[in-house]
Amino acid sequence: MDTVEHVAFSNFILGTAGLSDSARQQLARAAELPGWVLDAGDTMVSSTYQLRLWELVEHAQSDPHVALRVGKTNTLGNFGIHDYLFSTAPTLADGLARSEQHANMITTNIGFAVSGESEEEANADVRLWNGHGRGRELATQFALAAVVTRARHATGRDVHPVRIRFRQPAPRQYRPFVDMFGTRRVEFGAPTDRITFRATDLALPLRTADPALAAILGRCAEVLPPPPRLEAGWAGQVQQALAVLLGDGRVTIERVARYLATSSRSLQRRLADEGTTWTQELDRARSELVEQRRADSPDVTQTALARRVGYADAGALRRARQRWSGRR
Repeated sequence: MDTVEHVAFSNFILGTAGLSDSARQQLARAAELPGWVLDAGDTMVSSTYQLRLWELVEHAQSDPHVALRVGKTNTLGNFGIHDYLFSTAPTLADGLARSEQHANMITTNIGFAVSGESEEEANADVRLWNGHGRGRELATQFALAAVVTRARHATGRDVHPVRIRFRQPAPRQYRPFVDMFGTRRVEFGAPTDRITFRATDLALPLRTADPALAAILGRCAEVLPPPPRLEAGWAGQVQQALAVLLGDGRVTIERVARYLATSSRSLQRRLADEGTTWTQELDRARSELVEQRRADSPDVTQTALARRVGYADAGALRRARQRWSGRR
């Protein structure tokens, strides 16, 4: 299954793990996360980026509990409208239900389901559809810690789950999990990753409840288009980079490679693996931009159009268009 999640996850990890600016940039490059994506406000990227980032951050910090620490900072406002769908609900149970209903606004890699176990308890099951190894373990730790932290912040109560269950093997240090979740009943090697809440806690009202705003946000969530998705292939990433860079000075493969947090040699190799070249992708981007500009602004001059797509003059653009026509 090809899963994606909001770039806010990567930004949140890099922004709250206690890293310097240079370290954040280095880790983003090491995870092959295009640097420009971190500046994009509303973009979906492959789930593999977050999994890789967790491993890199853990190594950089020498902290096996970094995911719990980052999860403990998840209060409100980091994940856009999804956060406010939760926070405007009347009770914790309603907030969790809305998080479940609208989870695909921020991720398709996490399955989240709340179900009653008895009159006294209810389970919140969290499942990662994609991922394995240490990256998966850390992402799951973060997810469970973030849910409990949000519950505490929204209710204003020190909510302590009845028990926490992890599929991962038992860690060397157990105490950080007890401190995070406020219960000694933390189990490892379980069949599922799960938080068990008290029914009385789920009935707690949220301090930020707002029925009128909740109704407005609910209607918005039903009609909002999904965030744009970063194309997984390198050719797609090059096209998205060129859409931004064309018209802003001379565009070279070195400049695009820097924009995508890689080297020009690596970019050429990755494009070749996908059966294309830098020249072909640059031509494709220029051709599409020319046609778009001609359709949007029929009166645009050839000279202005040539400069917009990186040619020195109208003659160079005319020859390029003849070449593009010959390829069709």
